[in-house]
Amino acid sequence: MLALYNIAIKIYTFLIRINSLFNNKAKRWVQGRENIFLDLKFALGNEKNIFWFHCASLGEYEQAQEVIVATKKQYPKYKILLTFFSPSGYEVMKNCSLVEWVFYLPSDTVENSDKFISIVKPKKVFFIKSELWLNYMIHLYNQNIPLYHIASVFRKDQFLLRISIFKKTLKKSKYFFVQDINSLKVLNNININNASAIGDTRFDSIISNLKSYKNTDIFKFKNKKPLIILGSVWPHDINIIREFISCFKDYKFIIAPHELSYCPIILKEFNGFLFSKIKEENDVQDKNLLVIDNIGFLKHLYQYSELVYIGGGFGDGVHNTIEPAVYMQPVIFGPNYNKSIENAELISINAAISINSKKNLKIKIEKLINSFRKKELSKYINKKSGAVKRILEILIKIED
Repeated sequence: MLALYNIAIKIYTFLIRINSLFNNKAKRWVQGRENIFLDLKFALGNEKNIFWFHCASLGEYEQAQEVIVATKKQYPKYKILLTFFSPSGYEVMKNCSLVEWVFYLPSDTVENSDKFISIVKPKKVFFIKSELWLNYMIHLYNQNIPLYHIASVFRKDQFLLRISIFKKTLKKSKYFFVQDINSLKVLNNININNASAIGDTRFDSIISNLKSYKNTDIFKFKNKKPLIILGSVWPHDINIIREFISCFKDYKFIIAPHELSYCPIILKEFNGFLFSKIKEENDVQDKNLLVIDNIGFLKHLYQYSELVYIGGGFGDGVHNTIEPAVYMQPVIFGPNYNKSIENAELISINAAISINSKKNLKIKIEKLINSFRKKELSKYINKKSGAVKRILEILIKIED
């Protein structure tokens, strides 16, 4: 089975290289890994005290951020290497001041994983959420390097857990800090007991960002009018966006696409302007629709809104709803929301609703606004925070 996995990884890498001839994101994926081992060796030098954190993309970094902060305080002599799988994470965080080094993760071949670990020689390794790379995990175990899984989620119907090599390799990890009790039960059912349900570290990261950003241009654009933010939207969200604009004529709108390549599509559909051009626009306060052409900026904007729609729910799944929730905003999203447990929890406390069409949209939203209770949402956010503290307490206990 491991042989099939290795063949699949090589085929996947080959296909990305082919796709890079036509797709800019795939091109960055390939270019970012050129000469990576030489660059890594030069950057790290002879450093021997390294903790390695790996994230798939920007969303996973949000889950790693406060763990990195706490780890640096607890282990001040260690330096942090941060790696990403996706360009959308690396490109935004490549100059991250919180860590010493930021790199792409080489594809998970036997040769790459062995070479990478031989150069880095990490003392501890932290994989965030769903990152399960077999060859890296096997090499770490063989070299007696502890691997911790942070903010992981496991489901009983998860395909990988039906494959013996994945179950066998998971058992080699040092510890699992999972998000919920159901994930813990799934691990226990396959005889993995070195795990704790500690919650989602994103709550700690997002709360830490609450006070960190103000933008006078957004104040000027809003011009004391109510604002709806439509965040992480895809082209299949356009019908819903159109309905929002039709139903809430007295509101202003900010649209943040999930991919920057969607900006031209949105501008073609709606009469708006780009955030990057905001200083060039005359009478910004009289404009009604602003399109964000900047990755990583959206999380700072929710503080200015009265209502938030999060995209993705008419596709593979709803994106981050915690970010608007910590700003005490009512949230709307599509029907495919079960990948993250907080979505159902927000619905249960009348802090969010799921819609499956644009029909009766205004009525549904007005019902949400009327039933929305900031006090209940505040209690929920406070209850969900503190995962990072629990992780550090367990880490220290494991070492003792």
